[in-house]
Amino acid sequence: MCLAARLLEVRWKTERLSGVLPRFLGEFVSKAMTALTFVRRVLPIAYSAPATRPGRVLFRAITRLRSDNAVALTFDDGPDYRLDRFLGLMEEARARVTFFVVGEQVERAPSKLREIDSCGHEVSVHCYRHLNHRQLTPKQVVEDMRRARTVIEETLERSTELFRPPYGCFSLASWLEADRQGWERVLWTRDSRDWEPRATPQSILDNVGWPRAGEILLLHDSDRYGVPGSWQNTLEALPVILERVSARGLLARPVGTILGAEDANP
Repeated sequence: MCLAARLLEVRWKTERLSGVLPRFLGEFVSKAMTALTFVRRVLPIAYSAPATRPGRVLFRAITRLRSDNAVALTFDDGPDYRLDRFLGLMEEARARVTFFVVGEQVERAPSKLREIDSCGHEVSVHCYRHLNHRQLTPKQVVEDMRRARTVIEETLERSTELFRPPYGCFSLASWLEADRQGWERVLWTRDSRDWEPRATPQSILDNVGWPRAGEILLLHDSDRYGVPGSWQNTLEALPVILERVSARGLLARPVGTILGAEDANP
């Protein structure tokens, strides 16, 4: 092939490539932007509403237990100054529950954590400071979780097994850190919404309904991170909740106890 013909061929290939490359890059950028838009829309749903289908797919956690005869009542945000009244009601009903406690609350009153434990209830990790993990850096999330574990376990003098993030909102960092710590990630089946400004004892009962075997109920024994006085509504509704559990022939038992029964009877 003569030099002129070769030069023409090179020029033709170059012009063709120059037309294809921008088109390829344009398509790539368009698909990348579509994927980014999807992530931005879906991940917040998963973080902020982990019990919904997107959250269950992306950030798996326990929302229901396998049991024929037990319900798990869980209390977040304590231990606080009215703990004794909650413990008294549960002792009357012979109920045993799970408390997801806050590290800074434990530091204020370590004796209350020991009281929970001495009454036969389960102590689990909620956080050190009650902050939404989506609003923290990964480093801040990990530091908070590890600090919480240190404070709680040094007070109890034994290990913890379960974790629930503040507001039930996982970030990728907290979801992965829970795995590194060897914690089971626990959310809930029924949300009492006792933290809402307009919550009443009756609204709490309406939201909880009549629990079924294997369900996990979300309640709060502290108002430190919610509406002042909200614990009173929860306390007033609690005897009726316990009566409904009993009326169905069910027991109120800690999450870990029910999980242990699952392992014993796979």
